[in-house]
Amino acid sequence: MNAFTASVTLDGLNIDYEVFFICKKFKAILKQKHLAKYVPYQLDFWKEKGTWKSYHPLTQQVINQFGTIIDDHLELEKEQNLGKSSAALG
Repeated sequence: MNAFTASVTLDGLNIDYEVFFICKKFKAILKQKHLAKYVPYQLDFWKEKGTWKSYHPLTQQVINQFGTIIDDHLELEKEQNLGKSSAALG
């Protein structure tokens, strides 16, 4: 899985994080370094029983923003891989 950008609203700021899949979890690294004094630089997310979780003191709304972006990215990647497989067979 490739890294991708997640744009979320956190503390009233529009923020971009680079998201990576590492060891069954997703790690989000702040792309706008100048905002590090206002928002977390690094975040971790995972899905547990269908619900997105984080170690960080974020609202469930913010966690769900990240979760939706991650789910959408995974679905898109899955569709692209199916398309490549179909093209290779056809």
